[in-house]
Amino acid sequence: MSSVFQFSKLAGRMLPSPIRELFQMIRQPGMISFAGGLPDPTAFPVGPFADCADVLSRDGREVLQYGASEGYPPLREILLAMMAERLEFAVRPNELLVTSGSQQGLNLAARVLLDPGDVVIVEAPTYPGTIHSLRNAGARFATVPCDADGMQVELLPEIVARTVAETGRRPKLIYTVPDFSNPSGACMSLERRHRLVALAAELEVPVFEDDPYGKLRYSGDVLPNLKRLAAGDPHVIYASSFSKVLAPGVRVAWTVADPELTRAMVLMRQGEDLCTSTVTQALVAEYCRRGHLENHMSRILEVYSGKCRAMQLALLTHLAPGSASWTEPQGGFFFWLELARGSSRELFDRAVSEKVAFVPGSAFYPGDDEQIGEVHTGDRFARLCFTFADEPAIDEGCRRLGAALG
Repeated sequence: MSSVFQFSKLAGRMLPSPIRELFQMIRQPGMISFAGGLPDPTAFPVGPFADCADVLSRDGREVLQYGASEGYPPLREILLAMMAERLEFAVRPNELLVTSGSQQGLNLAARVLLDPGDVVIVEAPTYPGTIHSLRNAGARFATVPCDADGMQVELLPEIVARTVAETGRRPKLIYTVPDFSNPSGACMSLERRHRLVALAAELEVPVFEDDPYGKLRYSGDVLPNLKRLAAGDPHVIYASSFSKVLAPGVRVAWTVADPELTRAMVLMRQGEDLCTSTVTQALVAEYCRRGHLENHMSRILEVYSGKCRAMQLALLTHLAPGSASWTEPQGGFFFWLELARGSSRELFDRAVSEKVAFVPGSAFYPGDDEQIGEVHTGDRFARLCFTFADEPAIDEGCRRLGAALG
């Protein structure tokens, strides 16, 4: 029977999230999941956050009303101060936009910068939500391989030239997660950060810097983000979020970008959700105003660094020598395993039989028909999230994974 609906071309191109599609398969009794990139719910600051709800008694008539598209003023003041400290220069109010999750920031930027068929340069591998959002904007993808030092930015001039030769279009955007990338956990080297900022201006291709994990460093030296290195150059768009450092349920994030771009994004979001929940913004602002965020950061850094060490030890203990290789991450949420043989999809099926789950690497690459130039796939790779499970489950899950690897 034919559908009564005449779907748009966009709806016809939409694909399900490869990670969310796995969730039904892994919700089995006794399953240990390293699949979802989830924070530890036992570390959520439930009590202090609940206490902040008294902001409704004080300011309820304001926060229960429609809010400004740019964001709740008290939260904006906090974010402007936070960004001045992080960037080491003042951010102008017309450069800041509060969004409903950092993915909305990317979506708004894509909607105002891209036309169908435009090319975006992404890391290979990259976050599937980014692929999904950019695909919905009609983008095609040019991929840049990564190593332990992040995106191989030295390849960008060649990739841009090849994209122009093959499509007749210059790339419109470069997307990167410099700190503890999802899924690879890689941290871009300082030399490459400087080179990427210089190339963005030289090639006239803006960079979208997604920074959800930058504050979650467990070892090594803190590196400046791209926006700080750009020192006012409009080619770098910065985005960050409270999802990983507070709780994903708050859905509060922000972007810092050139005023012209920020204004265009504001106008675009007025046709979508009008504004981020003012109630939630008020709760987050009150939480930060009371100084809770600093205390909470100390807590989660202790918890997550312990879990990271636990997974490193468990993988060394339970995986047969030579069966897989990886680099221990200095921060973030993820280990990125490269298998010595076989495909991660086949391993996933065996692992689920052993009651342990992860995400096969192919989820983190655009489809073959979407990629310009060299095609990258993730058949030999697997992403393991270490933040959700407790340490005994991490050890047992890696034992099961070792059994599946054989």
